[in-house]
Amino acid sequence: MFLPKALVVLAAAPFVGVLVSCSSASGTTSSDAVQAGSCVVITDNAAGAMKATTGDCSSAKATYRIAKVAAAQECAPSDAAFTGTVADKSTGLCLTPNFAADTCFADAGTRPAKAVDCSTKEATFKVIKRIDGQADELLCDAPATSFKTVANPKTTFCLAKP
Repeated sequence: MFLPKALVVLAAAPFVGVLVSCSSASGTTSSDAVQAGSCVVITDNAAGAMKATTGDCSSAKATYRIAKVAAAQECAPSDAAFTGTVADKSTGLCLTPNFAADTCFADAGTRPAKAVDCSTKEATFKVIKRIDGQADELLCDAPATSFKTVANPKTTFCLAKP
């Protein structure tokens, strides 16, 4: 017995919905992926025990963007090297800043800087201005004393003492 094509499609529709819902029930979504362009919230930047979670790039807590999933020795000199766990998975990451304006950090050398309260003595720099869409240090003027530019996506961070 042959069924018209329209009936076959309608009969199969509930099964497609079941397959889609089963495949997305694994607990991971593309927004949880640790991939270049995603952002992370650094929860611990201790050498040898770094921890992070994925985060929304528009959140002030997501202080770094993943430039590359790679071992520390493969990172560009301007990247912060992350070796630790993200969502309970061990990984190596090369990170670029995704700092929000009016936030302070404790510099950690080649590791990701730690977000800190501006009134603490461990605060070593403050982001006084963030300029999206342009990577040009000449956009930073007084009271900025230094800068950080990121090529992708183009961003300029104007920095000063807290």
